[in-house]
Amino acid sequence: MVLQTLSPDEIIKEIPFEKYVPNAAECAEITKCCKDVFIAQIEKTNDRAEQIETALRFIKTLWRKYDCEQVADIYDKFVKMEEALFGLERQEDTGKYYRDHFVHMFNCFVFGLRIISSVLQQMPTPASKEIFKLDDESLKKAGLPFGTDYKYDQRLFYLWTLVSTFHDIAIPFQHLAGLGKGISRFVEEFGWVFTDPQISMHNFDSSQLYYYFNLIGSLYSGKLKLVEDGRKYQRLKKQPHYLTKLLGREFDRRNHGVMSGFFMWKTIEEIFLISRSKKYKFDIDQFDKYSEYVLEQDVARAALDISLHAIDKDKKSDEDPKIFPIAFTSYPLAFLIILSDELQEYLRWEGVALKKQLGAFNYHPLLNIKFDKSNNAVCLKVHFSLDSREQDAIIERVSHRALFSEDERSISKIDEAITQLGNMIKKNLERKLEIGRYFRMELNIYQDWKKKCYNEEIVSSI
Repeated sequence: MVLQTLSPDEIIKEIPFEKYVPNAAECAEITKCCKDVFIAQIEKTNDRAEQIETALRFIKTLWRKYDCEQVADIYDKFVKMEEALFGLERQEDTGKYYRDHFVHMFNCFVFGLRIISSVLQQMPTPASKEIFKLDDESLKKAGLPFGTDYKYDQRLFYLWTLVSTFHDIAIPFQHLAGLGKGISRFVEEFGWVFTDPQISMHNFDSSQLYYYFNLIGSLYSGKLKLVEDGRKYQRLKKQPHYLTKLLGREFDRRNHGVMSGFFMWKTIEEIFLISRSKKYKFDIDQFDKYSEYVLEQDVARAALDISLHAIDKDKKSDEDPKIFPIAFTSYPLAFLIILSDELQEYLRWEGVALKKQLGAFNYHPLLNIKFDKSNNAVCLKVHFSLDSREQDAIIERVSHRALFSEDERSISKIDEAITQLGNMIKKNLERKLEIGRYFRMELNIYQDWKKKCYNEEIVSSI
């Protein structure tokens, strides 16, 4: 492998949209819009507006393919909300700031799809279906008026699109207090008081949440085992108390992952419930079948994956919930969204108001992905590189992260910063994911793609 910055064309080759989007015109438009984001990221590194605009265009194009214009409208509003968070959550006195989550979701989509595409290419079809817990669709046989059924890889692409592009959609709910504090810092200069914004769920009642969390919990307990010729996931009759109560608790605490999963599920439901779809106008019986075979299956599975990604330690006991570590062989897409999320320290805007500030790395990582047939294991090597001209900014950024972590270290040298950053990523991955047997991983960090500064194997202690 040649160690150098990937070009837009090289990244596109790793995510063959033609495999997942059979319509040639749709595929060409999606591919072009995706490439435009890479061009903006690589050639216009400091142009945040261009990166947001191209990522938004791509997301809208992608969701139009699924006849979900309402989703595109949500992202429009999300981008505007982030502009407020960037400014109002920035506190020069404490060093706190808001990190981008919109382009971040695009980067997670791409990272995970690169892994998925490589694994599908290297594995025989039966093994791919087994590891990703999917089969070809047969929804037409169930009575749904879709033109064609998805092949298993197209179904996987749809699932990953749901998971990756929605996983942080509720992040503003977790930052409402920060918005209030940001406004207060200004109005208090004039002797006024601002009360934190209050929100309530006018459109949801407790029965909807009870049904939803039981649905998600039953999918988790059924371990995504396929039944009815692959049309459904097994749901155990026994009440799944632990996960149901854990997700309910996190929802009450505005955990953005749990809220994002629920909002995604309700958004897709609403589009087809009140006939906002242009292609498909369901009658009552057809909607019931859509609910039974799509909403309660793949959409609920995606909601489960999203919900699991942001659950953290209990602050009082410092203990992880019993769902961790998550294995690739058990919940592959939950595993991949956590992996993508934890590694997303690249091309990520931080603390933006007037400063031009990206994350630690200004390039998409190089990925070396091999499938070990003898052990049925995915072997991943991730290669990051930092620009040596940005050393001071990187030291400052990592020092800031260290202040708000368990390891409060003073960092003054670039080697210390790289080690600290690598170890933070390593620690989080080993805590949340089961890595070492069926999914192996190595993390490498370079300077200018020449000097290797960090090389560690990620291995969970299970």
